[in-house]
Amino acid sequence: MAGPQNPSAPATKTLPAPTSRRRPPPQGEEEATNRLKLGDMTGEQALSPAEVTLMLDQLEKARGNPNHTEIYYKTRDYCREFARFKDSNTIQQVNQISTELTERDLGITQYERAQLATLCCDTSEEARTLIPSLEGKIGDEELEEVLKHISALRDFQ
Repeated sequence: MAGPQNPSAPATKTLPAPTSRRRPPPQGEEEATNRLKLGDMTGEQALSPAEVTLMLDQLEKARGNPNHTEIYYKTRDYCREFARFKDSNTIQQVNQISTELTERDLGITQYERAQLATLCCDTSEEARTLIPSLEGKIGDEELEEVLKHISALRDFQ
């Protein structure tokens, strides 16, 4: 049965004053909206969690098991958890599909390429909603084709 157990109890409670401070505004000018402003990271290589996982696994195989830091293990665990692709061949195929977009002079950045590989959108509308900076860089049909290829790889995992 819902509702208060004691009908004579007051209907409202007063909350204590908040103990935290307001969050300060962001210091940088980074923003991923219709216009990308990535600060010092503009033009840098961006990786999806699957690509980072693959890279860390290859480093571990090459070096053995050196003394890793807590940050290394947390990064590895995070990337393994959120990587949409687990198989190294599939990761490389997705990377090839998304890299072709950046090489075709459409204006698609490394950041957008990594986002497409990470988010695995089903439609061009979804991709443009989640990655608004794609607007005007690639047509819907072409984007749908790329997304279809990436989704097909995801489905075979």
